[in-house]
Amino acid sequence: MGAALLERLQELRQKHEAIGDVRGRGLMLANEMVKDRKTKEPERETTSAVFEACRESRLILSKSGPNQSVLRMVPPMCLSLEDVDEVAEGLDRAFSGLR
Repeated sequence: MGAALLERLQELRQKHEAIGDVRGRGLMLANEMVKDRKTKEPERETTSAVFEACRESRLILSKSGPNQSVLRMVPPMCLSLEDVDEVAEGLDRAFSGLR
């Protein structure tokens, strides 16, 4: 399930410029928000906005990193492929709402 979720997060990175990096191992995954992908300057405000939009959609994430610019997720081991789709779609809606 971790590989499937990582793949979906990579697809979201291609779609949303605010996602500077996607990383993790297993089900512990993270999206790092940046103002500019070249400079990799952290983007705290976007992280907060996406975090709140996800929370309202009942997706539980956490903000982390020294600049609070990383959205970290650690879903339960019982995560299904349907859940992966739901998480990816919720994140996509949250990022799309920034425009």
